[in-house]
Amino acid sequence: MRTIEHSYDFVVVGAGLAGICAAVTAARKGIKTALVQDRPVLGGNASTEIRVPPVGATQCNFAYSRETGLIEEIFLNNLYRNPTWSSEGWNLELENIVRNERNLDLFLNTAVCNVETLSSASDTTSTNIKIETIKAYCSMAETWHIFQATFFADCSGDGVVGSQAGAEFRYGIESHGEFNESMCPEVPTKETMGMSLQLRARDAKRPVPFTKPKWVDFEFNIEDFGPYRPVNEDFFPDTGGFWWLEWGGEFDTVHDTLKIKDQVQCITLGVWDYLKNRSPLAEKLRTYELDWMGAVPGKRESRRFEGDHILTMGDIENQIHFDDAVAYGGWGFDHHPPGGFHDKVNPSTHQYLRGPHNVPLRSLYSRNVSNLFFAGRNISATHYALSSTRVMLTCAQLGEAVGMSAVHAILKGYTTRELSTKENVKSVQYDLIKSDHHIHSLPTNLPNDISSQAIVSASSVFSDHENVESWGTDPLTKSRMQLFAIISNRIDYIEVKLDVSEKIKLSYTFLQGPANGSTYPEKELVRSFVELNPGKDQWIVLPISCEITQPGWHFLIIEENAAIRLHVIESPTGQLRYYPRPEDPIRPNLFSTWTFRSMSIGQQKANDADGAKIIAPTWNELAYKALNYINFLGFSFVSRVFPLQAIYEPKMVSNQHSRPTNIPNLWVSAKTSFNNPEWISLTWNQPRNIEGIQLIFDSSLHFHFGQSWQGYAVNAIPSIVKEYRIIAKIFDGKEVVIAEVENNYQRNCFHQCHLNNVESVRLECLSSNGIDRAHVYSIRVFEKGNEEKN
Repeated sequence: MRTIEHSYDFVVVGAGLAGICAAVTAARKGIKTALVQDRPVLGGNASTEIRVPPVGATQCNFAYSRETGLIEEIFLNNLYRNPTWSSEGWNLELENIVRNERNLDLFLNTAVCNVETLSSASDTTSTNIKIETIKAYCSMAETWHIFQATFFADCSGDGVVGSQAGAEFRYGIESHGEFNESMCPEVPTKETMGMSLQLRARDAKRPVPFTKPKWVDFEFNIEDFGPYRPVNEDFFPDTGGFWWLEWGGEFDTVHDTLKIKDQVQCITLGVWDYLKNRSPLAEKLRTYELDWMGAVPGKRESRRFEGDHILTMGDIENQIHFDDAVAYGGWGFDHHPPGGFHDKVNPSTHQYLRGPHNVPLRSLYSRNVSNLFFAGRNISATHYALSSTRVMLTCAQLGEAVGMSAVHAILKGYTTRELSTKENVKSVQYDLIKSDHHIHSLPTNLPNDISSQAIVSASSVFSDHENVESWGTDPLTKSRMQLFAIISNRIDYIEVKLDVSEKIKLSYTFLQGPANGSTYPEKELVRSFVELNPGKDQWIVLPISCEITQPGWHFLIIEENAAIRLHVIESPTGQLRYYPRPEDPIRPNLFSTWTFRSMSIGQQKANDADGAKIIAPTWNELAYKALNYINFLGFSFVSRVFPLQAIYEPKMVSNQHSRPTNIPNLWVSAKTSFNNPEWISLTWNQPRNIEGIQLIFDSSLHFHFGQSWQGYAVNAIPSIVKEYRIIAKIFDGKEVVIAEVENNYQRNCFHQCHLNNVESVRLECLSSNGIDRAHVYSIRVFEKGNEEKN
């Protein structure tokens, strides 16, 4: 048996999405980094061993809440190279993102066993601990590894580094009185959320029997599932990956892991036995076999370390501003009862949030271990705050923030606590924003970005007043709602295109969104109706005639009417069609009764909730041609707002925002065949010395990658610009091509250049990945030695 000693700047333990993002972020900034993982694969709960689909901020009441930054890069890479979303393809993408970094060393199958620390009394009540080394063992190679580093990040989930270092932590559920959290019990408990095992089935195309093993004691029937576990209804949409196959919250989710895993495995096999042999689906499942079952349980909760700030329900509910905000989330308060599957009385609950919330840096480092960061489900948060932040895409955001924070702490000699001060954390926030990482409501005036000083012009601008070809009609069998961005000080009227089958009265309501910029209606401004006559392709005027006191998101609700079909069109970001949200007892939404979803061409339902026949949507040839990328697109009613709302102007690319806030913040060209380039140009009145140009394209942030391992028919988001050129014009009249890109599928594109005396920069968009417009959020032009990397 041998021992190898290593010296690094930064050591990350745990290679789930949090650890991957922490390690890759640091390595890309030149920090010598190690990523230590106790399993043979990457991804944590999203790995090939566990296969929990990653989710994040997309469940809050803000349509454009999808995470960007490094996790967006990973997802777009995976879509391009692994569009079927296979588990092995996903694993390869995670290895690619790690192994391609020259400053990052990966240690798989290497489990941390010991942590060596130094301690010094900092005051009369606490001890300031510093981690010197961690010791890890790789059984496959019979090798001990000893890692020395300036900073460490515990992204292990259970907190294996922090707990051995003596970092203070919490376990269980706080009392109501400690933080005044509404969901907490009066007395604290040691209970947590349990663990789950995923299963997958496949059609073998011939009869396949299933005999339950003798050591599985359960023989389930329909009454064993309770009212909130629709085992028969939900099997085929997810081929069996039930999140509610869980148990163990009443036990120690660290030390009793194997006991819990064995019990959940028995539950899972018992459920499959029921489905195959006694359920209403048994005949349909006659040819299905159990193709895969998790070997490792997916954990939801164990230790939560204490930082200088403990994130609470109140912080999240009230979207509290933090000067040291470095990441955001938006998944709701998603609590699972400790008894899991065996609790037939208390369902899981998922209370939706009013909008995204931020996480401060002070919740991402230990308050008593001076060189320890953490990211993932072990951050400084209460139980119910963790029920929101624990999901993997939020964890990825936390990891990226920790990686960037470690970079600045190492390069500038700060302690974790010093780094979190208002002045010191600004540079961390700037570098995160430059990486397309998002911090909710944080202005993004980046140092050295001179785009705001330029005059911006473009080849064309999208207008909803132009003639459009509708993609078909949608029957108004339920009320519908349309999202608009309004920036004028009043609205006169809105036109909508309808087919009307008989003389009827159409009722409508115009509403204002909330002050926090979320995309749900809050305040009624106008309620009225119009009389309609039969006829197709009618432009109907809906009088609004009201003052706009709060520019931003507004909503038009058209009430249910069986005699009407709404014309529908694929639309730019900022215009979305909403449906009434179905009632869901375990997923209450206190803020909105509306939800949006992508169009599904040809989808027909035999009956609505009342048993009445639904008239199927009708689609034209253009819509059918777009079937392959339809899931990614935003849809709206064919409509026109008067006066015209100039929300897609060229100047949007140089404002402070690279994604929607209370308006789209996006330049959109007119509809085009791209026979001639659509271009946008930034011009300065004096020579500028350019070091780098960053482009942020539109990756359809309203689109939510599925909560199952589903595939897609295309390899790129249709709204991303695919082919483009960047041309700089020098003050002497010479033009220089900075970049020519033929096959882009990423949202965030950076191009280094070293040009002096630049008069203008022009982006020429030559094609998209599917739509007939060019969409650009930001063109950032950096001066004076900016050292951004691609």
